Amino acid sequence: MNRMLKLVKGIRTQRGQALVEYAMVAAALAAALFYLDFGGGKTGAQYLTDMIRAFFRNLTYFISLP
Repeated sequence: MNRMLKLVKGIRTQRGQALVEYAMVAAALAAALFYLDFGGGKTGAQYLTDMIRAFFRNLTYFISLP
């Protein structure tokens, strides 16, 4: 019985750990997106918006073809 209580107590101390790990990874990715320089003086967010803009420009051109 004592062994079972130790096992349950160990499980209880780990509650919420996944949330903390997820928050840390999300914060690290957000920091990398906005603060790291990916060449040409652009951050990751600027590079991503340029790629999305180019995608939609090409898509609209493709749709406009006869």
